[in-house]
Amino acid sequence: MLSLYITYTISIALLISSPGPVIALVISDSKHGWPTGTIWGGAISAILLLACSLLVIHFALVIDETLLDWGRVVGGLYLGYLGVSILLSKQQVTTTTSHHHDCFWRTMKVGLSNPKDILFFLAFLPSFIVTGQSFMDQSMTFLAIWVVVDMLIMLAYAGIAKKLLVYSACQKVLFYLPGIFMSLVGGISLYLGAVNLL
Repeated sequence: MLSLYITYTISIALLISSPGPVIALVISDSKHGWPTGTIWGGAISAILLLACSLLVIHFALVIDETLLDWGRVVGGLYLGYLGVSILLSKQQVTTTTSHHHDCFWRTMKVGLSNPKDILFFLAFLPSFIVTGQSFMDQSMTFLAIWVVVDMLIMLAYAGIAKKLLVYSACQKVLFYLPGIFMSLVGGISLYLGAVNLL
């Protein structure tokens, strides 16, 4: 289980660090002071989406454990598609210049406004769930790891990302590395699901 959690931690660290709207808000708001509200808003919105996805997976397991394997297959294909799409797309680093006093609620709104995140979690999580182990314990561990990793990465972005994003090499690494890992996790998920079904 430890190796599985380590793999999960590395995977989400790479995914969270990929530039997106929440990170853009963190970078923008850090120009006006420490963006505590922005960081918490992004973290809580991600936790809510992650919790919703875990509930869906839990109910699928209650109905039939085979659904988890099908979830791995479909999720693996979806993650592979996302990974390849990133690798084939043109690099774009989103920036924003706006700043509001209600940073927390604004970031929550941005984080929750993308329903594709739930689809992503539904595709991503089955690869790391072990049947036969306590689902609640695994879910709590997934949530706790996400909170710690998310907060650390957002704090790092608030402190040094503005300097890192000046260099095009760093921009390329941050943009393409998540695509590579999404493709790898998708391939592993597809393989595990297919082997169990066959």
